[in-house]
Formats: sequence, structure tokens, C-alpha cells
Amino acid sequence: MNESAYREAEAAFWATVDLTPKEHFVKLPTLGTTVRVQEVGEGEPVLFLHGGPNTGSTWVPIMPWLTGFRCLILDRPGTGLSEPHPIGVGTLDEFASTLATDVLDALEVESAHVVASSLGGYIAIHSVGRSPERYRRMVQMAAPAMLPGQTVPGFMQGLFRPGLRHLIAALPPSRSHQTKVLREIGHGVTADRDAFPDGMGEWYFQMIKHTDTQKHDFDLIHAARGKGGTFNPEVAVTDAELAAVTVPTHFIWGSDDAFDGDKAARRTVEAMPDATLEMLPDSGHLPWIDNPERVGRATAEFLSG
Repeated sequence: MNESAYREAEAAFWATVDLTPKEHFVKLPTLGTTVRVQEVGEGEPVLFLHGGPNTGSTWVPIMPWLTGFRCLILDRPGTGLSEPHPIGVGTLDEFASTLATDVLDALEVESAHVVASSLGGYIAIHSVGRSPERYRRMVQMAAPAMLPGQTVPGFMQGLFRPGLRHLIAALPPSRSHQTKVLREIGHGVTADRDAFPDGMGEWYFQMIKHTDTQKHDFDLIHAARGKGGTFNPEVAVTDAELAAVTVPTHFIWGSDDAFDGDKAARRTVEAMPDATLEMLPDSGHLPWIDNPERVGRATAEFLSG
């Protein structure tokens, strides 16, 4: 890890939205891992849970529209500047059910909203379902990871093969591969317009190059592998787990999301007691990078009630 090089790129990314976050390193009281949380803004607390391989700063593009909230932006264990935590298929459900609430406890936050994406969405479903009294409202960005029958895009298929993930993780990062992956997960329209948020590409490139994020998230994805390019059904989100999420929830789902489309979106929402769905055209698995203002405003409006 080259922490100073990563910090430099991350600070430049934050500078594109004229923000400098506060930084906390807190030890999780249950999981025992020390994690990094960046904080911007004042108001009702909102915990941000990112997907992978990624870090908390992926949320930078929507921060200008969330200034009325105390945004608590987690680097998941093993990503960015957070310590790793051993996770296997037998412990993934327990980890997911514990992490978000553990972060609130470490920060001494009684209750919060939550905004989540992909693997962070999977964690949020489990954490909110187990401890609904700790959460107010939730925004889910596109398909949560490990929905039933979910098939992973091509670039992730190799991570399910024993040994191959180590070779993939060892390859030097390239900007062309970075764009290829974004296209594979549904961001082709934005790529064609060369309209990704300022600073995002360079920050992500330096994150892959200078942190251990990719290695740890590849290990986690491999632990959840199933057969035929799908996740292990033992860790898939069940209807009972969706039904346990009783807090008001709003999905902002990219119409081009390569993990799951409109049919899965509607099925997921219908399985939850208090959920709504907004399909975002010409958007992929990370819809806020296709249209930061629309997603940022919609998130702030929903969290405001």
C-alpha cells in the first residue's frame, strides 16, 4: 500500500466538489476491526455503504446535494484505509448483519439513515433487517449483491475460479480496463459521452494501484461463489430477509444494470413492506455516476421524508 499516493488522489477527487471530509478511525466493538469513516455535512446522520471493489469515496459525486445531512462514509473492512476482516461463506451473513450497526455503535450514533450500493446493499438489507430500530430510511442504489439467481458480469467470472482471482488481482491496473469494466456493468452510455464525474477515473485508478482494496474484495467475492456464474445460494438474499426490512426504502435502479434488471427490481420491491422503485434510464450498476444531480436530489428528498 502507498497511502500517501492514494490520499493525494482521493483529496483531488473531493476537491472537485469543494469538500474536505473529516476523518475518523474507529474500532468496531463487535467485529473488532478498525475502520475509516469520512464525515461531511451537518444534520441527520446518514451511513454510506459502498460496493466492491471500491471505497467510501465512490460517493463523492452526490455529496453536493446532501449538505443538509451528516454523511458518514465508510471504507468497508479491507478497502481503502480500513483494516481487513476475515470473511468466508459461512460467516458472510453474520458479517453483513453486524457491520452497519457496529459502525453506528463505534461512532456513538443512536440511529441513522442508510445509503447503500451492491455489496453495501446486501449488508444494509441484513443490518437493517436485524436491527430496524437503529435505522430511519434507506436508499438502495440499483441491484443489491446476491439477489436470488443473480449472475455476475464477465469480468467477475474469473473471480469464482480457484487461483485465478490471484492472477487477476496481480495484473497492473489500466485505464482501458477500467472503462471496459464500467461498460460491462451498464455504464456504456456515459462512457460514450465521456461524461463520468470529474476526477473519478484518476481516483479509482490510484485506489486500485495503491491500496489493497481489490485483493480483499476479490477474496470476499470468491468466498460467495456458486455455480454457473452465480452466487452461492446459501448466502443469497431471501424473501424473508427482504420482508424483515420494515423501514421506508427507495430503490434508484439503473435501467442498464448488468447484475439485475427491471424484473428483479420489481420482485425485490414487492417482497418488502415499505419500498418504492425509481428506474433511471441510461444508467448502470452505479447510477449516481451517470447522473449525480438527479440521484443526489432524489436521495436527499427521500431521506428528508
